[in-house]
Amino acid sequence: MRGFAGFLKRERLYILILILVTIVSILVVLGPPDRTKHEGHSAVKDASASLEERSLNDRPAVEKALAGNKYLALMFMIVSLLTAVIFILGIVIDLSILWLRRAGKPLEMATRTHDKISWTLWDVTKVVALYLFFAYIILIAEASLGNIFPAIKGNNFRMIFNSSIMDILVVVFILYFTVSQYKVSFESLGLTTKNFFRNIYYGIVAYIAFMPLMVAIVAVTAIIINLTKFVPHVQPVVGLFLEEKNMQLLMYTSIFAAIAGPVIEELFFRGFMYNAMKKYAGVFWAMTITASLFAGLHAHMVGFMPILALGILLAYLYEKTGSLVSSVTVHVIHNVSMVTLVFLVKQLGVYK
Repeated sequence: MRGFAGFLKRERLYILILILVTIVSILVVLGPPDRTKHEGHSAVKDASASLEERSLNDRPAVEKALAGNKYLALMFMIVSLLTAVIFILGIVIDLSILWLRRAGKPLEMATRTHDKISWTLWDVTKVVALYLFFAYIILIAEASLGNIFPAIKGNNFRMIFNSSIMDILVVVFILYFTVSQYKVSFESLGLTTKNFFRNIYYGIVAYIAFMPLMVAIVAVTAIIINLTKFVPHVQPVVGLFLEEKNMQLLMYTSIFAAIAGPVIEELFFRGFMYNAMKKYAGVFWAMTITASLFAGLHAHMVGFMPILALGILLAYLYEKTGSLVSSVTVHVIHNVSMVTLVFLVKQLGVYK
């Protein structure tokens, strides 16, 4: 009891913040639908599920748009051929891996040894609580300052602005509860340049090998959508790319989603959360739980399974290599691919 009482006294500030954000979050969920409740979350949302689902319903319009634009049709043909080549190469890599496993030859991918982790799941909880607390503070401040700064009234600008600020704060919180509080090195989080290009190579090969599974999951998802006649909604960031006319905002969002987002998310989900979870639940459950949370925050019901599979791959790469470079590489490739797909679809003019 003394230990528990000491914990309550020592951590009372974070406990109060956690209780506050929990109450506010419940009120937001139970309240009327409002787009602003999504704006405190990361803008790095993978767009694959929503776009492919919408494309199924708009196929005649897509074919008409391609027939009237030879350049766009050529771009789609190149992307389709490249996807097919990567898909076939992925199958070859997968078969090679299976052959190596049957021959008793394990994959040696370690580029550094994992450090003993000092931080705990409570530290992860504190970072999440602080994230939500400041997200709500920013939303309240924007509601009060909207008349003074008209730019923040725009949903798209506000979404990417909030996401940028919050992602920067997340990095600060993580570094405080690891490097500053426990005096560990950046390498403990997987932030290392050791065998940098080797890890990039592992990431590229891993994503190619992952492609057949991703295509299979998306195909099954598409079949289920057709059978159930379910019409999925477009994710907020996908809507931003499809609707926004400001090229500067689009450029910034593209860079943020394709590069900065993956780095920050890998730092949180794999370097920070996965390491803490592994101490209590082991590798398998740490991969499963963190990948599930990763998918739940990045996709709606339809896109959950593809992102879950991607999250497991990212955790597996980090576990095998000991570096975030390989998982960041996969994440960047995936997000760049999705952003490219969004812009190609936008050129069709059927999602206005």
